[in-house]
Amino acid sequence: MPRLGSKNKEKLEETTTPVKDKVDFYREFSKVKNTVKETDIRIGLLEKFRDEQLYIGKIQEVESEQDLIEQLCSFFANMKKKDGADYSVNSIRASLAAVNRVLQEKSRIKNIDLYNDSRFKAIKEVVDGKIRFLSKNGKGETKGADSLEANEITQILNHRLLDGTTPERLLRRVFFINAIYLGLRGGEHALLNGTDFVKCDDGGYNVFIYCSKNNQRGLTENRGKADKLVLANHPEVTSFLDKYLSSRPYGADPDFYLQEVEEEFALKTGIWYKPKHVGFRRLNSFLNEICKITGINFSGRKITNHSGRRALIQNCEKMGIPKEEIKLLSRHRSDAGLLSYTLPPDDKKDEIIGKFMDKIHGKPTLDKVKVPDILNGQVSYNEQVIGKENNNIKTAKEVFYENQQNSLKKLLDLTDINQQLEISMNIDQFKELFNCGLISKLKGKVNLS
Repeated sequence: MPRLGSKNKEKLEETTTPVKDKVDFYREFSKVKNTVKETDIRIGLLEKFRDEQLYIGKIQEVESEQDLIEQLCSFFANMKKKDGADYSVNSIRASLAAVNRVLQEKSRIKNIDLYNDSRFKAIKEVVDGKIRFLSKNGKGETKGADSLEANEITQILNHRLLDGTTPERLLRRVFFINAIYLGLRGGEHALLNGTDFVKCDDGGYNVFIYCSKNNQRGLTENRGKADKLVLANHPEVTSFLDKYLSSRPYGADPDFYLQEVEEEFALKTGIWYKPKHVGFRRLNSFLNEICKITGINFSGRKITNHSGRRALIQNCEKMGIPKEEIKLLSRHRSDAGLLSYTLPPDDKKDEIIGKFMDKIHGKPTLDKVKVPDILNGQVSYNEQVIGKENNNIKTAKEVFYENQQNSLKKLLDLTDINQQLEISMNIDQFKELFNCGLISKLKGKVNLS
């Protein structure tokens, strides 16, 4: 084989190096950032365990199949948190997936597949056994975010702390609109830009999501193809978005959610928002905070930003919207992905058996009804709500009274023929309205249930 001269050798290096760089670049670019981060965390836990057991080197450097099996079986069998508590089933599964990814890419042992390779059957058996054990002892799947009922959504939207009259109230309002009507995943709020909201000729908005679970894109200037969502033109939605977007200051961060200016200064100057965006930590608990200050019942529930997405899907399901149409809103690609968001089987069973019982026995009479906790409008946020606009403190009862007055006033103003109005409520709700002096104003029919 002829030898290359020095000039030809330099020329060859110049042409091959960029080619290799491009290959490496696109391989790295194909990786999903969150997946890489999650893998690093899981492998870090494994390596910490191996260090404690005095194993040598990294897991990918193990050359013996038997040694690899022994180490991984021991790791999964002994996985514990710092406080000694068990990891969730989801964490166990995520750790196995992370280890498998790293070994397939870097291990000195060729053709590894911890899921399907019979050589590593023992590892899979240990993981499967631990998952079954945790599930049997009530430590199975981690509880996901709970949904919001339609009446709770109405309660929040009707609350004065989301009426849009101050920078903070307007920020809460547009956040809640995005959470409920766009069905955003919890982390997608932080990815929204102001320019992602494009006004339509009919007055509504097209909203473009450039980076999400099913559409991983880079955060470069060219953000690639996007999922397009739609917000229909409705005065209770678009008017608040119009006001918020028109309040963005010149030179602001591209992020959609901006920090609000102090209220007194904002109302005097008309400058409502700072150029800086809302921090991730605050944004991550926004829906939870909104539900607290508007009196939503938290008992036994987990409310996160993701609750808005679950509320969209489950309330659409209750309305009888077909699964395929719900997937258009939720951006799920498969029925399996949608399945975890749909109503729990027990809810459907309860509804079906309840209808059957009513058919057989008739609807229960008043003296047989158990009185549930009063729902709409009951404020339990530390038993008081602080009115920031004038630094006054209102008790829960005062806020409840004010909310009921406003809500029923809107209801009574809907029509001039209130004699045909029919409302259903429970006993406690009836008592509260009676005590507020509002029942006498209602000329329609009241059904107690």
